[in-house]
Amino acid sequence: MYPILKFSAVTACLATIALFAAIVARGVPPPALAEESECEVHALGTLSAEPDTPLTADGRWTTEDCDSRFRSGSDAFTYSFEVAEAGRVRIDLASTEADSFLYLMAEDGARITDNDDGASGLDARIELTLEPGSYLVEATTVGGRSRGPADFALSIARLSCDPIDLGVLVPGTDLTATGTWSIDTCGSAIVADHPAYNYTFTLAEPARVRIELLSEHGDPVLSLASPTRGVIGANDDGADGRGSRIEQYMPAGLYVIEATTYLQGDLQPLVADFELTVHVVDEAARQEEFLLKVEATLFPDQVIVGEPFEVDYRVGNIGGGDLPEDSEVWVYAVAPRVWEPIRGVPPELWQAGASYHSSSVTASAVSTSTGELPPITVTFSRPGPSWVFVAVIAFDEDDKEIAFHGLWRTVSVVTGPTFGPVRVNVDGVEYDVVAADGDEGIVETWVIPVARPAAEVAPGPRAQATYAAAVQALVLDGVFERESLTSLATTAEPATVSLPNASSSTLLRAFSGHYVDAINALAVVDSFAAGEAINPLAVEDLTLDLAATASAQYASLAASWMALQERIAGGTPISFAEARDVQVGVAYAERILAPAITAGEIVTAARAAESGWADPPVRAGLGALARQRTCDVSEPQGALEAAAVEDIESFAELHQELAAALPVHALAVDAALCGAAGVDDANATFLYRLGVFDRALVALDAPDPVEAPEPPPAPEVVTPPPPSPVSLRIIARLADDGRVEHGVELGGRQVLPQRRFLGAAAEAGRWYSTSDVEVGGSVLGQISARSLADGRAEWRFVEADGEVVVPDVRFLPADAPAGVWFRSSQIEVVPEE
Repeated sequence: MYPILKFSAVTACLATIALFAAIVARGVPPPALAEESECEVHALGTLSAEPDTPLTADGRWTTEDCDSRFRSGSDAFTYSFEVAEAGRVRIDLASTEADSFLYLMAEDGARITDNDDGASGLDARIELTLEPGSYLVEATTVGGRSRGPADFALSIARLSCDPIDLGVLVPGTDLTATGTWSIDTCGSAIVADHPAYNYTFTLAEPARVRIELLSEHGDPVLSLASPTRGVIGANDDGADGRGSRIEQYMPAGLYVIEATTYLQGDLQPLVADFELTVHVVDEAARQEEFLLKVEATLFPDQVIVGEPFEVDYRVGNIGGGDLPEDSEVWVYAVAPRVWEPIRGVPPELWQAGASYHSSSVTASAVSTSTGELPPITVTFSRPGPSWVFVAVIAFDEDDKEIAFHGLWRTVSVVTGPTFGPVRVNVDGVEYDVVAADGDEGIVETWVIPVARPAAEVAPGPRAQATYAAAVQALVLDGVFERESLTSLATTAEPATVSLPNASSSTLLRAFSGHYVDAINALAVVDSFAAGEAINPLAVEDLTLDLAATASAQYASLAASWMALQERIAGGTPISFAEARDVQVGVAYAERILAPAITAGEIVTAARAAESGWADPPVRAGLGALARQRTCDVSEPQGALEAAAVEDIESFAELHQELAAALPVHALAVDAALCGAAGVDDANATFLYRLGVFDRALVALDAPDPVEAPEPPPAPEVVTPPPPSPVSLRIIARLADDGRVEHGVELGGRQVLPQRRFLGAAAEAGRWYSTSDVEVGGSVLGQISARSLADGRAEWRFVEADGEVVVPDVRFLPADAPAGVWFRSSQIEVVPEE
């Protein structure tokens, strides 16, 4: 037993951990005479002060007994007992034939608490600290009399849940303890359904202390309290796997640890061993170790559902030591229904002091970039308030976690862009347009006539007004801050450019015409045809000529945008026609002009640099331009056809030689061709984001129709034999992060589809499907899985033709250990024909 003073401190500390339990205990009414009851109260006597000396009673619900005070249609027996000394008390109601239910009441019948299924199986259990006094227990059932008669056994016992003293903690000597959680372990002082052990230790001197609670099968949860400061720490899953860890600086004194497990009742494995370690951290030595951290993250505060966005970050080793050579590092972003990892970042990158940014927006004075750590692309599938967590994690050669750190940031996910109010003019009528999102991210657009606010707006003018307002708010207002335009000069002599629309056909014709004219002006066509090699300096001149033409056209467009901005600032609303000109001009500037201007700047820089094309800034510019090649443009025939070139084959050969003579020329041409090819999708996406589906508006940027080629001759029809059924089992296992991984097993071989995880936060009852399961080039179908409200997961198989096959054995248990494959019963599925 503890000395009196120490025991008093521990008691106070435990009371702090279980503050609500203490409040309940203090709230128990004082002894009072109970009102007369129609049913007999069976007196059990006074509860012994010694553990393992219970008050017991056996009985039988006959369906003709007294009515329950609380459950209509259920038999009930009421018992009284006395508590002479305050302490932890456990009340068990067991029955092999019925689903038992317990009520604990004060002497006057006022309910204190109740329980269903708190013990093993369907048995009920109440466990809490009771003050001296008289109490009543009602033993009843959940199913009621309709379930028939049943025997029961009632037990009321005092528990011995005194804390275990670990001793005095000093540097260099850890305090340890091992134990086993089970259904018979004392319940947590916070939530009695969780088995728990309490430990005390005395910290001799102020120090930084690390407390770890590990278990192979349980899910450890730690709480830490001080008699003087109350609860000072709690943790779940802060250590390896599902282990818990608390680490903090602590003054000298007495402390209490509660070591419990997250899983409740029978969901807790029958035997779950654990190990507790309390350690004084050597802070000086710690500072000489590696310390990986996510130093910064950056992404938009608001994103649109279904549209990918980039998560930028800065990550590094801010500690004093290098990462071990045999370690493995992951950097990843996780969000609801999102898991985007960068695996296998080389350990040699993580020397002491190293810091890496994914792009310049997260760069620091000392960070650098590396191709191993690019921005992470994230896409949300549902609107509403959300979050993104960016983390770095490292494992040693035994796959043990040796470093972890991450940063959270919230994000609003909406169904479309938000803006306004913006005043626009459509066919002489002015409208105020507002697009705003609600609490769940659903964007609604209001188009309000200025002269008649209550008037209904026809679909056509509504679509045009919405489009014009969006172009002003999303394009024109920040046009010179757009990434591809921000560095372009507007000082060239303007050259007017006029385009009918922003379709791929229009942009391709505009680019190809200037390109072919520039080549012809160099007079290299004849010399090349005569077999002369192309002078790279001539291609540089070609690139500079194209850049000069593009700069002049951009200066004209920029001037028109600035003039329009001034008119709007002066109170003149943007018109639909002006909005069209802005979108067409910006598409042309970004996709055609910007690559040409950038290529000219690179040629100028290379000519001025002492090391020419080997100059690092020149090389960096080439790399940036290369990243704009987002499509396959190995064949330029389409561009040459758009320019009405007569001898396309010869001109295409000349184009390839020009590209070989000067790579920057090839990069600029490729970027422009890719820009033109992608503009149709961009136009369609812009309207879709606005919720605009007006056919007339969509048709304004429609590309030229493509003539269908002559159909090939019909092949000879050979009817293959029907595929044979394949026997397989669905397999599933629980991952450490709570997700469930799925695959199939056939012929002793596991086949895992590419998308195969059921998320830890998956909505209960909703079916989720994997990607296709393929075997020998044939698609068998998809695994379909859902989580259930009781913690289990259910499987089925959907064949390639949509037929659903349900195995007899198809549930993953709620208490499945992580990493263990579970198998369904064998099923037969028919492959895709």
